[in-house]
Amino acid sequence: MEFGVIAFLSTLIGAIVGVGGGLIIRPMLGFFDVAKGLASFSSAACVFCMGIVSLATTVHKGAKIQLRETVVLAAGSICGAFIGGACIKLVSGEFIKIGYIFAMVFVLVCMAARKHMPRIKLKNPLLQFFTGIATGGLSGFFGIGGGPFQMTALLVLFDLEPKEAAVQSIFITVLTTISSLIQYAVSGYWDFSLALYMIPMAVLGGFTGGLLNRKFNNKCVSVLFNVTVIFIILMQLYSVFLS
Repeated sequence: MEFGVIAFLSTLIGAIVGVGGGLIIRPMLGFFDVAKGLASFSSAACVFCMGIVSLATTVHKGAKIQLRETVVLAAGSICGAFIGGACIKLVSGEFIKIGYIFAMVFVLVCMAARKHMPRIKLKNPLLQFFTGIATGGLSGFFGIGGGPFQMTALLVLFDLEPKEAAVQSIFITVLTTISSLIQYAVSGYWDFSLALYMIPMAVLGGFTGGLLNRKFNNKCVSVLFNVTVIFIILMQLYSVFLS
């Protein structure tokens, strides 16, 4: 029951604000002593299903996907994830946890300063690709989720409003999650013992979140994004200092 609730709330929030939901699901499953591999696979399966349903819902309600930009960003993110994952061996687990806290604080600072920054809209495909490498690299290095980094890049470097940035971020997340699922398939890891119960709730969360994304205004989405980042920071602080 608790895993279904985690899947629903995580994907609901993820679909609204564009953070995917995996970065909430994985740490929460960790609190229930779920093995890291099982938590990662279950999270990826839930996020993929949520993303498909959320995109179908938002597009049906009038959202548009910027295919060229998002595919280039996704390609960079997939490459960056491999680079970031390879760098994990160079540092300790505690360094990664503390570094993630600082990275999330940086995201909050960027959100707070966004309206005072010069308006930037990257149009060069090469720069877009390297932006994807940066966000994907951070995601792979911290191993929790790159949704906040993607959202920050889309808001600050692509001059999108929060509602539209969330839709593009979910599309990127779907593409990068496909890459993760292929890796699981190649390695032979297909443990649906948790995902079987969580996926239906993730689908419901994606559908509901997609509807709410269209109904909420940009300010609401922005506030919820900030609250989500603060929640992630608090979870990380608990993991580092109290667990």
